[in-house]
Amino acid sequence: MNDHNGHDQTGTALLDPPASVSDPALQAGEASELSIEPARWEDARQVVQIIRSSAEWYEEFVAPEDMDEHFVDMDWARENFQRREFHVARLGGEIAGTISLQEVGDDHLYLGYVYLHTDHVGNGFGGDLLDFARDELKRRGRHSMFLIAHPEAVWAKRAYLRYGFEIIADTDEEVLEWNDGWLEPYYEEGFQLYEYRI
Repeated sequence: MNDHNGHDQTGTALLDPPASVSDPALQAGEASELSIEPARWEDARQVVQIIRSSAEWYEEFVAPEDMDEHFVDMDWARENFQRREFHVARLGGEIAGTISLQEVGDDHLYLGYVYLHTDHVGNGFGGDLLDFARDELKRRGRHSMFLIAHPEAVWAKRAYLRYGFEIIADTDEEVLEWNDGWLEPYYEEGFQLYEYRI
């Protein structure tokens, strides 16, 4: 679903690449660890680049007229940095990934964007981003975190299920009913709702 500016609000996660673009050199992992910290406005351009870096992965199952929604820009950043709590994952001096959090009610945390730059996929850093979200969930005294992902983004689906998320809604109607319709501004047709509980 698009916001009023025509930008994609789904936040499909990119934890591992499609098999066709997986780089064996990255599969072995990297020695450095990520440090995850709140994003600053000066990080916005790199966050945009991270999200855009994998847009072509969606061409097989996202309608052509929607592909520009995966090529986010600085207008998207201005709007979303106000409505979401972004964090960046630094690897040395480079921003390698990003994650956004939103508190929903008293008990939930919504993960809108969980992305790595394509240069850093397949090395376990996606798990580090999810660990960070889980730690925030506990720190904030909440019990479940949610996200949505397209079922044909098999790299993301596999990673989420492996991490411990469960698919709790897989029809448009079911997803849009969650939490009295809270996801409506963020939902895109065909996406499934995942939950992780502690």
